[in-house]
Amino acid sequence: MGYFCRRNLPHIQPENAIIFITYRLAFDLPKEVLSNLLEIRKLYDSKIVKVNKLEKSKLKKICNKYLFEYEDNYLDKSINSPLWLQKYKIAQIVLNSLRFNEKNLYNLHFALIMPNHVHMLIKPLTNSSKPISIAKIMKDYKSFTANESNKILQRNGQFWHHKNYDLYIRDDEDFFRIKNYVLNNPVKARLVDH
Repeated sequence: MGYFCRRNLPHIQPENAIIFITYRLAFDLPKEVLSNLLEIRKLYDSKIVKVNKLEKSKLKKICNKYLFEYEDNYLDKSINSPLWLQKYKIAQIVLNSLRFNEKNLYNLHFALIMPNHVHMLIKPLTNSSKPISIAKIMKDYKSFTANESNKILQRNGQFWHHKNYDLYIRDDEDFFRIKNYVLNNPVKARLVDH
């Protein structure tokens, strides 16, 4: 298991899993970034063909982690994307919505709002003995925050990018690795010194 793109792909969400989710504002990545992501994927796909099932799984996890970090690094440095989340009122809408849904849809471990993307770690609650789906959590949340944010920005149109990246946390080591990654994100992006 690894990062999963939630669109027309199968999606695995284990019961009682803690899920790391990253999502960003709606904008097109530059052709160069898309081209680099495609080249990275092709490189890993060529390696995957030559290995056994266990090695394939490991390589896919490494590839997805690398693709995620490559795009996240671009987001941290991007001055050509919308930076609406750095506006106080917009960030408050996002944060208040995350808190509103806490205890109704999920337990929120932590969240970080960057100028053009958000990281959060949640544990979906169960409903009729099944975990509430990431798709439902994100659909409701994105719809509300997009509408409210667009009102403040006096604009129409798509606010959030349709894809979310998520990873379910396998153990304490994963949890602390992700937590440290997220806490260091503002430092890496040079928004704060430490």
